Amino acid sequence: MSRGKRRRQRWGASARVAARRLAARVRQIITTEPAHAGVDAGELAGARERARGAGQLKGGVVKVAQLEGYLHGPASAAHADARAELSWLWDELSPMSAGEARKVVEEDLGAPPEALFARWESKPFASASIGQVHAATGRDGTEYAVKVQYPEAAEALRADLESQRLARQLAGAGTGQTLDQDGLELLRRAVLGELDYRAEAEAQSEFAEAYRDDPEIVIPAVERDLSTGRVLTMERLHGHRLTEVAAGEDASLRAAVARILFRFAWGAPLVHQRLNADPNPGNYLCLPGDAVRVGFLDFGCTAKLDRETVARERRLWGALLGSDPFHAAEAFRMALQDLGMVRDPSLLFGSPYREWEALLLTPFASEAFTWSRRYAHRLTEATSRLLRGGGLCLPAPVVLLWRQRLGVTAVLGSLEARVELAPLLRELLR
Repeated sequence: MSRGKRRRQRWGASARVAARRLAARVRQIITTEPAHAGVDAGELAGARERARGAGQLKGGVVKVAQLEGYLHGPASAAHADARAELSWLWDELSPMSAGEARKVVEEDLGAPPEALFARWESKPFASASIGQVHAATGRDGTEYAVKVQYPEAAEALRADLESQRLARQLAGAGTGQTLDQDGLELLRRAVLGELDYRAEAEAQSEFAEAYRDDPEIVIPAVERDLSTGRVLTMERLHGHRLTEVAAGEDASLRAAVARILFRFAWGAPLVHQRLNADPNPGNYLCLPGDAVRVGFLDFGCTAKLDRETVARERRLWGALLGSDPFHAAEAFRMALQDLGMVRDPSLLFGSPYREWEALLLTPFASEAFTWSRRYAHRLTEATSRLLRGGGLCLPAPVVLLWRQRLGVTAVLGSLEARVELAPLLRELLR
C-alpha cells in the first residue's frame, strides 16, 4: 500500500466521523430526543464511526482511537457510552483470516502451526492494532498464547507515523502538541518498536525476571524457540478482564487490583529502571485464586531509563511523602526543575500550577484515598492544561513516563478504589 493511499484512507475515515457527528447532532436538535440521556448524540455517533473506521484501518489509527477510549482530558471521549463504543478496539478487532495467520507463522517459524503445536486454535481470542492472539497447546501440554502480526501492519504503522499530527496524537490527552522534535522522535521510535516481537520478547523476559518473586505481579514466560520478529509465543494466562473487575461490586477486590497496578506502574521505573509505556486496559487480567494477582500481558512499547532520570524521579515522588506540606511542595518544585519540566519558572506561582500540584499531592497526603474517575479526569485536564499553556514541558527522557502515568491515571480511575498509596510509594522508594 502506498503512503498516499494510506493518507487518503485516514482522511476519509476522519471525514466520515465528522459527518456522522454533524448528522447526529442535527437529528438530536430537530427531534429533541437524545439517544442516550446525558450524552451528546454527535459524540456517540462519532465514536461509533471512529471505532468502525479504526477497526478496518488498524495500525496507528487504532492506537489513537484506543487512547480516546480510555484516557481522560482533551481529545478523549467524554461520556461513558462513547468510551464504551471505542473499548472493543483494545482487543476485539476484526481478525485476519485463518489462512493469513497460518502463512505468517509458517514463513517465520518454518512450519505451519499444526506442525509446531499439539493444538492450534485458528480463531484468535484477541486482536488489536498490529496483531492477533491465538490459543495453542505445546507437545508437553503447556498452554500458549501466540501473537501473530498482521501481514501489512509494519507498512501501515510506519505510514501512519510519518504524519506529524497522528504521531503527536499518540502522546494522549492533547499533550502531543507540546513535544519538541526529540520527544516526538522518541515517541515514534517507541511505538514503531512494537513491530519487533523479538524486542518485545526480550523486554517481557526482563520484566518477568524483575518480578519473578513477586506474589501479586505475574508476567507470562516467553517461549523463545517459537518466537520471531512477527510471532511471539508465551505462556497463556486465564482470568477476568479489568473492565469486569471495575464493573463488579467487590470493593476490596478493586482496591487490591488498584494497589497492584500502582506498584507495577510506579515501581518498574523507580525500582527496576524499566517502563511499560502502554497501560491499555486490555493488557491486564485478574487471575483466579485465593490471593489477588494481576497478569500483565503486553510489553511492545517499553523503555529502559537512565540512572540519572530515575534518581531525579525518585526525588520527585519522594518529595510528596514529606511530613511538612510546605517543604514537600518546595522539594517537589525543585525536582520538577531538575527533570527539565519547568519551561517558565513564573508558572510555579500561578493558581493553575498550584491546583495541579495539590492534585498530585492529595493521594499521598491522606491515610486512604479514592482514586475515582472524577479525580483521574481532573488530574489529566490539569496536566494537559499546563503543558499546552507552555509553563510545563515534557523533555525526551520523561515523555514516555508521563504518557504512561496519564494512562494509568485513567485505568486506576475506572476502578473507583479506595487505597492507601503513601505506604506503597514509601516502600518502593526504599
